[in-house]
Amino acid sequence: MASKNKRLFRVDTSNGGGELVIGTVNEDFVKHFIDKSENDLMTYVLEAEDIEPEDLEGPEIAEDFYTWSETDDIEHLYGVYGNTEWSWMEVTGTDGRDMYDDEYEGEKFEPLHLHDREAYHSDTDEHKEKYNVVPCLLYHTMEKGGMGNFFIETDGEDFDPNKFCYSTVATNVAEIVDQVWYDKEEIDCDQSWCDTRSKGDYVQVGWFNKDWHDTREQRQSDEYLWESYDENIEEANAEHLQNTSEPETA
Repeated sequence: MASKNKRLFRVDTSNGGGELVIGTVNEDFVKHFIDKSENDLMTYVLEAEDIEPEDLEGPEIAEDFYTWSETDDIEHLYGVYGNTEWSWMEVTGTDGRDMYDDEYEGEKFEPLHLHDREAYHSDTDEHKEKYNVVPCLLYHTMEKGGMGNFFIETDGEDFDPNKFCYSTVATNVAEIVDQVWYDKEEIDCDQSWCDTRSKGDYVQVGWFNKDWHDTREQRQSDEYLWESYDENIEEANAEHLQNTSEPETA
């Protein structure tokens, strides 16, 4: 519930996204499956979750492997796809965060795409002599349905779409929204009403160049992180000033 004199807004996304992990695994495992079918690889990974490593009819995936979702020392993402549609609406009442009958009926807008981090892997290890290249497993669950919402509370001001922005992570199989901000403050995704169904899984192995990995920490320390945001706000303010200063025509 928004406190007195405050206003609460909800930002919705279109359906579609999922969980994606990239993690370091054993080199023998990657070499064994790099030329195998995706179905063979997926079957092996899922079977490995239920049996002891010594019972596998093939190479060990990783030391202390338990499940694909925990093989995530490189990336672990859960969110909507980067090409999602965005909309916003004001929510009122004592249970504003719990009312979803009007979901997807808000005002559509195109927020600023602040940046895109790259987390690609290769099917060869040709750069390992020069860079920190590690064997990796990528696993992605494609999901359909509500992936959560973002709530913004203001001190009575209108919601300003120009203050809303997001970042993505680009991988070999999908581009997923990573972070969201409003007025430069990070907004967590509220998944209280997250309701999805599986539309299929993607799994790949390869080699990941960690020296080329565009990490979240690196982006956060970039002195130019907010440059495009500030320019966007300045342009929006200038346009608003121009529109309000133009005389009305009869």
